[in-house]
Amino acid sequence: MSDTLRTEQVSIAHAEILSALHGRCFEEPWSPESMASLFATPGMLGVIATDDASDEPVGFVLMRVIDGEAEILTIGVLPEARGRGIGTILLGIMLEEAISTVFLDVAADNEAALNLYQSRDFEVVGRRSAYYKRADGTRVDSLTMKRVLG
Repeated sequence: MSDTLRTEQVSIAHAEILSALHGRCFEEPWSPESMASLFATPGMLGVIATDDASDEPVGFVLMRVIDGEAEILTIGVLPEARGRGIGTILLGIMLEEAISTVFLDVAADNEAALNLYQSRDFEVVGRRSAYYKRADGTRVDSLTMKRVLG
């Protein structure tokens, strides 16, 4: 785990930063407009993680909570910051905010993310065929995962 990490809640004002981070974490980046539109919907929560030593953002998570159920929309850690427990910290913060059930989707070939979610008691409850598109044009299935809290 990182000793020099601070986290803060995000809002629509962070749309540019969130978009830039998303673009460095994933092959299909979300635009600043997409990020901003998420915060126009009820129940949006988000956290950004910043490395104290560099004062640079290194990860983020966005989640929507409606009627006690939550969906983690995206969670990302910069490639150069992975393996430091940042994803675990961000996921933990979001699990504290959820009330009963949390859902998320993850690429079926994302071993690191699958290991993280399974270590936090998420179970696969569905599959979306060819859901994610890679830069090379190939398609990857998405696994829908669920965790019941409490």
